[in-house]
Parts: sequence; C-alpha cells; structure tokens
Amino acid sequence: MASVEAEGRARTASAESEALHASHLAAGPGVWLPLALVLAAALTLYLPVLRTQFALDDFVFLDQVRSRTLWQALQLPHSNFFRPVSRQLYFWALGGLTRESALAFHIANLLTLLGAIAVLWTLVRRIAGVRAAIVAAAFFALHYASDVSVRWACGSQELLAVLGALAAIHLHVTGRRIGSGLAMLGAVFSKEVVLLTPVVAVLADRSELEPWARTVRRAWPLAAAALIWFIVDIAMPNLHSGQIDDLDFDLVQGPPATLAHLLQVVMGIEWPPGRFGMGPRLPPPLLPTLAALAAIAIVWRRPAPSAEPAGREPAAGRRHALRVAAAWIVLASVPVVPAARIWSSYYYLFAMAGVGLALGVLLTRTPMWAACAALALLSWGSANGRATEPYDQGRNSWTPVSRFNGAYIERSSRATVRYIAGLRRLHPDLPHGSTVFFAGLKTNAGFQRFDGPALRHVYRDSSLRSYFLSEFSRETARSGPLYFIVGVGDTLADMEDGDELFARIALGLIVSEKIAGVRDALEFSDRRAPGRARTAYWLSWVSRSLGDSAAARRHLANAGWPPGTARESAARAPDPAWASARFAAGDTAGAIALAWAGVQARPLDAAAHGILADLLLVRSPDDPTGVIEAFASRVLAPEDPYAWRRWAAVQVSHHRYSEALASFQTYRRFGGEAAAADAEARAWMDRIRDRLGTSSAKAGEAQP
Repeated sequence: MASVEAEGRARTASAESEALHASHLAAGPGVWLPLALVLAAALTLYLPVLRTQFALDDFVFLDQVRSRTLWQALQLPHSNFFRPVSRQLYFWALGGLTRESALAFHIANLLTLLGAIAVLWTLVRRIAGVRAAIVAAAFFALHYASDVSVRWACGSQELLAVLGALAAIHLHVTGRRIGSGLAMLGAVFSKEVVLLTPVVAVLADRSELEPWARTVRRAWPLAAAALIWFIVDIAMPNLHSGQIDDLDFDLVQGPPATLAHLLQVVMGIEWPPGRFGMGPRLPPPLLPTLAALAAIAIVWRRPAPSAEPAGREPAAGRRHALRVAAAWIVLASVPVVPAARIWSSYYYLFAMAGVGLALGVLLTRTPMWAACAALALLSWGSANGRATEPYDQGRNSWTPVSRFNGAYIERSSRATVRYIAGLRRLHPDLPHGSTVFFAGLKTNAGFQRFDGPALRHVYRDSSLRSYFLSEFSRETARSGPLYFIVGVGDTLADMEDGDELFARIALGLIVSEKIAGVRDALEFSDRRAPGRARTAYWLSWVSRSLGDSAAARRHLANAGWPPGTARESAARAPDPAWASARFAAGDTAGAIALAWAGVQARPLDAAAHGILADLLLVRSPDDPTGVIEAFASRVLAPEDPYAWRRWAAVQVSHHRYSEALASFQTYRRFGGEAAAADAEARAWMDRIRDRLGTSSAKAGEAQP
C-alpha cells in the first residue's frame, strides 16, 4: 500500500512539474529577452575570433578528409582517440562545403557554443527556475574555458560533446528518451569526456519519492549509447597507441590536482610559476559583461517564484538542484584526472556548465546587486585567465597555469598566416612530389607537424611532404624536388644552395644529436661534391658514433689517414701542452697549428681533438671544424666529463637547448663531485630550464 501511495505522489509531482514548466514556457517574450542578451554577450565576446586562421591539429584533420569520401575517412587508421562526429564528419562536411575555409569553421564553432548556452539555459530553467537559468547561461557564456574551443577548429570536439551532453540531459528530463540516447551517442563520439553524462541525467530526472529502479530504467537509451561507445572503443584496432603517452593514471596526485585546477578555472585564478599573487591585468570585457548584467537585471525585476519548476517546494527544489550540480561538477571533472599532468582550462568546459547550475541556485534568492556583483567578479577572473600566458613546464600536475589556452591558439594562428604568405611568396607553386624541409620555425606556431598536412593544405596537393630539417634522412628525402626553407623571425627564406648545403645540414644534425640523419646528409653531400676529404673525415666520426668501427676506419683512411700513418708519426707529434702554452702566450694561430699537428699524429686521441676544439671554438664558437673536433673528442671518450661539458657548450651556442641540457646532465653524471660543484655549468642548466619552460610563451624560440 505504501508503495502505491508513493507512486501516486510521484505521478502527481511529475504532473505538477509538467504543468509548471508549460506555464513558464507560455510566459511571453519577456522570458526570452534575457537569453537573447546572454547570447549577444557571447557573440560580442567571440566575434574577433572569426579572423583566426587554422592552427596545429586543424591541418591534420583537414588532411584526413580531403579528397576522400566520408566512409574512406572513417576507415583511416586511428592512432589516437576515435571521435568520428567531431573529427571526420565535422571536417569532411564543413571542409568540403566551404573549400576548407577557416572562417566557416570558426562560425560553426561559435554557433555550437551559442547552442550550448541556449540548451543550458533551457535545462537549468526547468530544474531550478528562470533566475538560476540566466545566471548559469551568463556565467557559461563569459567563461574563458570556451576560448580554446571557439578559436581552434579542432575545438569542435569539446563543443559538440558539451552541446550533445546538455541536449541529452534536457531531452531525458523532458521525457524524450530516444532523442536523449541519440544526442548522447553524438556527444560521446565527439569527445569521451562526457561519458558520465547518463548519471547526471538520472539524478536530474528523479522525482523526490520515485524509486531509484524506475528512474534508472528510464535511462536505458543513455546507457545504450555509452555501451555502444565502449564496444567500439574496445574493437577499434591500434586506437590507444598514441594516446597513452599523453595520459597518466596517477591516482595519488591526479585527483587532488584536478580538484585544485577546477577551483582555479572556476575563478580564473591562473599565474605563471613564481608569480603567485599577481593581480588581474585586464578588466572584464565591457560590452559582453554589461549585456549579461542587463539580462540578470531583467529577470530579477520579475517576482521571485514561490515554487520551483520541478514541482517541489522551494527548499526541496533547491536541494535537488544543488545535488545535481555537485554530481555534475564531479562527474565532469573525473575524465580530467588522467590528463592532470598536462591540464588546460578548456578540459573543464562541461564542468563549468555544472558550476553555472550551482551558482544559479545559490544566487536565486540573493538581491539583484549581489547576483550582478558575483557575475562581474567571475567575469573579471575569466579575463585574468584569458590574459595569462601559457607556460609549458613539461608534465607537472601542479603547474598553476594552463598548458594550452586561447592566447596560444591566437599566436599560432598569426604565425601560420605569416608562414603561408611566406611560402606563397617564395614558391607560388611546388612541383608534384616535392619535399620541403623546414628549419627555424617558431615552436609556438605548430605549422610543421608529421609529414606536412599544413603544406598540403596550402597547395592542395596530396603528393607533397614536409619535415623539420632535424628529420632529414634517406627516407624523408625521397625522390623528387627537395626544398630547404628556414624561418628568420616571422619570415621564410630558401636556404642558400650549393655544394655546402648538405654539409651545413649535417652539421646542424650533429649538434641536434640526429646522428643517423647526419650520415645520410653527408652521403648526399658526397654525391654533389665527390671525393672531399672533409666529408670522409666527418663520416668517420659519425660512423664511430653509430658503432660501425670498420666504416669509421675506412672513412678516416679516405680522409688522408691511411693505416699505419698515425703510428709512424705519433713519436714526432708535438706535446699537446705546447699548443696550450702557445695560446697562453697570445699566439692563437701557432697554437692551432700545433694542435692540428697533434690530431694528425694521433687521430684516435680524444685529448688531442679536445685541445684543437677548444682553440677553434674560442676563436669562433660557430666554427664547423671546432664543432666536429668537439664531437670527435666526445665520441672517442664517451665517459670523459669535460668532453660532454664542451659539447654542451657547443649545443648552447647553436641554440639546441634541450640537447644541451641532456649533455650537461651527462657531464654531471660522469664528473662526480667536481661537476656538481661547477657553478658555471649549474647556472647554464638553470638558464636552459627556464628557457625551455617558457618556450611555448616566447615568440622567438625556434625549432631546429
């Protein structure tokens, strides 16, 4: 009997809820004006984004669908997450219809955000009333967690997932179960971060006295969508090989770091490491904030509702809405835990919708001035988050600033525009089958990725390939025209051609520790200028570094040191100390001549090569011969700490900072206490770490 009475009360509450909801929908056009103001605020805030160019992975996704049917695009191997709705379908449809227009993609992303705001408003209005709805929508519209997703064409993944998840919850609580399942399917195949949405929907849908079993049974379409995703995810071959490297299931630091960053993102409190307490540098965006405040003022001028739209008493309705909001925030943050070490604010976009619901409920009963003040303060925080430079400290769960934000996308986009213009100026067309090698590109541009999807976008030619110069090899330097282009500041220029081209490439690869590529570059150099002793000499040290002693001896003989010569002349060789003494006396040329004689007499003596390297590099840090002698000394004495210190200095002078840091670390490993006490080396390592840590935020850092 008690069960029957409970079911009757639940049906009555549900009927009251529908009646109240219908009355709110029929309240007249004044209900929709505040939402229109919030949408106008978001539109005003993001209108400048429409000038943004493609960046980073945008070119990869365009490349996957260009000149293919949708079915062909879906069948391509996936080394990352399988998100066919927001990747293949979205880019295939928009790219094909608009001839790969960046403007079209950013318009579509902005419209998706506006759709998410409208659905959130409708959903929260049903759960917690009009006042809560306008606060939630305004907070979500002004929040900086949307910045990356709107500015980046690839942001379709986050935006479509959030829109689909919001639609799934709303359709479920309004009784359209099949529609909610379809929306969930689209959401989870846009980005799997919304996988726990069915739990939020069940909590939002449950009536106060309804049995849990009945509430859960109604959610079977949502559960089916999640199950389909799981089956497909497990069945896809080679799906997770690329993503595991980016994720870290650290159950000790991950959860607390995710919570800490959630609180940061809500309030926009981000700061570069070492600058905690720095106040916001920018005011909140004026027109968007004023529009949102006007929306709140309009809603607050209406009498506060005496009951909540969910058919509950006010106190019960508030408790229900707050429970839903709390669960929403937690469940939306759980998928961020594996990515805590590479966190960014846009990871929390779905969670910000839940935060909006919580804020709306908490501010519903406050005076208008309090609601406006809270929103203005949070908008100011978002302005701070927007203005904070990205700062890449590698994998660190506790970095207090986003690794990736809207400023990063904008900078990458501007650099991409300049690089595309530079390419078109240098080469209006490229021959079919050409390969381009880039050097000196800014690291924050991300223009060159993989085998050149950006280059193929520029010229719309699927036969083109491009690589960083550090990736030069027989395989990448395939048959066909080769182009070598270097970034100089914001411009591009062709590298000087001629017999020395491949020797210069080889030298750059040596200091970049790309030794296999050095051998290939020197073989290309030998084809252009056969029989050069210098080429053979360099090849001897490269071969020895690769462990091929026989080839090393052969190349050394070809360079002018036939077998036996070294042994016969060793007795007549000058003492290496003589070269140092001559240098101390001010006779640099004489010192170098003596050091050369020592190397010629003892070509396998690491110390002789080291002395010659020191003399040549003191005279000119960029001397190629000095670089090779330093390399030879390091190869011949791989456990000599000073050889590694010298080599690190060479790499620093050639702007190979990450490689130099590794060489300094090797120096300290072999050098023991003396190396640990080396203040100059320690200072260099600190400067390199600082430079590498801020490289993503510096405009001038270049990719080798």
